[in-house]
Amino acid sequence: MPRSTRSRGFTLIELLVVIAIIAILIGLLLPAVQKVREAAARMKCQNNVKQIALASHAFYDANNFFPNAYHLSLSVSNGNWGAGTYLLPYLELSTLWNALNPPPNYLGDIPAANATTQLRSAVFVCPSDPAPGNTNANANNYGKSNYPLSAQIFIADSAGIANPTRVRIADITDGTSNTFALGERESKKGLAAVWIGRINGVTDAMTYGRADLPPNTAYNSAGGDPNCTRHAWTSAHTNVLNFGFCDGSVRAISDGISSHTGYTQSCPGVPNTADFTYQNLYNRNDGRVVALP
Repeated sequence: MPRSTRSRGFTLIELLVVIAIIAILIGLLLPAVQKVREAAARMKCQNNVKQIALASHAFYDANNFFPNAYHLSLSVSNGNWGAGTYLLPYLELSTLWNALNPPPNYLGDIPAANATTQLRSAVFVCPSDPAPGNTNANANNYGKSNYPLSAQIFIADSAGIANPTRVRIADITDGTSNTFALGERESKKGLAAVWIGRINGVTDAMTYGRADLPPNTAYNSAGGDPNCTRHAWTSAHTNVLNFGFCDGSVRAISDGISSHTGYTQSCPGVPNTADFTYQNLYNRNDGRVVALP
């Protein structure tokens, strides 16, 4: 009679060894996958910054000035139309612009938060922002933006609606390639922003950013935030922030860049005139031209 044969299976020790090897391989692979994912998110973020910078130039070509961050009016119930709304037609978002139907001079009250004003547009959102959702809870749940514009270029108009103060390229005497047009702000260290404009009763940091304090300065609400940390640009990317410049270019700026660390006059709107690289890149006409590679 022929002898029956049985295939030999794995022993328990062999199975445990295989499982351990697989776990080690997964442990080695996950950081690499995360790095690739973050690299893709950072590239998408850079593209968003590029699109907004180019839209600003398209608006400038049509109007011969950069749009105001907003026209200040405290008599409104909801808020003031802002530069993000001005730029919608130049970001291929004419459908949204038509749905909002802003007045020709962008004066008057913005609509209350609704499905239209809360709409998420990918061009305004950084994929690395840790806060989920389409809206900014810090701004009455209006549609979120991670790209507040520079207060030096997209200035808030409080001088008079009939004759608004506006910035033109000739006013950027330090050079368009040496001056920030916009930067990024996420929702963990910072407050992010909104794209529609100024929200009544909410900080104007929802509309623009300033470089009075170093990049990645975390928001500090203690004591009413006397140093205006809410205006800082912040990033979810490791050690760098994406900035759009006034010539339409985009560059990653290290959060270790030379910067003033103790400036406290941001809240009353006094420009920081300290001679540090970060502040020099922010100020449009301080006469300290910075040469970046």
